[in-house]
Amino acid sequence: MNGTAGSFEYQFEQHIDPRYLDRYYRFSDRMKQMASQREGFISLERQLVEERPDQYVFRTTMRFNHPQQCMSWLDDPERRRLLIQEEEETGFQFKGRANWIGYGRWLSGRIRRPVPTWKVNLMVLLTLYPTAMLLTPILHDLFPKASGATLMLVSNTLCVAATSWLLVPAASRAYRRWLEGDTNALQTIATLASLVGVFVVMWWGFSHLAFTGGR
Repeated sequence: MNGTAGSFEYQFEQHIDPRYLDRYYRFSDRMKQMASQREGFISLERQLVEERPDQYVFRTTMRFNHPQQCMSWLDDPERRRLLIQEEEETGFQFKGRANWIGYGRWLSGRIRRPVPTWKVNLMVLLTLYPTAMLLTPILHDLFPKASGATLMLVSNTLCVAATSWLLVPAASRAYRRWLEGDTNALQTIATLASLVGVFVVMWWGFSHLAFTGGR
């Protein structure tokens, strides 16, 4: 589902026990009402994407004007308290992820010239990959008794916050000329080669670090 122009989009996938379906609807409506009061809120939409005998799968898409406004809502203490309550009492499960294509459009609008989405998404991957690889094992070590859903929420929040506020803007400044098409053929090849080299080095490093699952 695509975001509106200039907005930042975040999606959740919820797995609901059919016994608690009515409760989930009430919970979802309450979340929408709370989110609508936040600065920069645009919309929150719920969609049933799969129905199984023992589980309903929903996808909720929310949009804010700015990534920081979205992250502020994701980190809201009352929101987290309600999520944990549902998780403990009903087995409510969710997975969250940012719509990086929507983020690419948002970021591209803040660079002087239009930037191809694939270039911006590459910047996102360049920063998201090491952030996720480092944060996930660290959080597991710091909070060994935390549930998977809680760790997923914290990890996603920190990853998106780090990439949107710090890392992607920094990477986009470093690669601005290439992003905006101001490089000649030789410079473009050199830039792409450097990006491939960075990814290879990161992959090799994470493959050999014990705490990230390497040898």
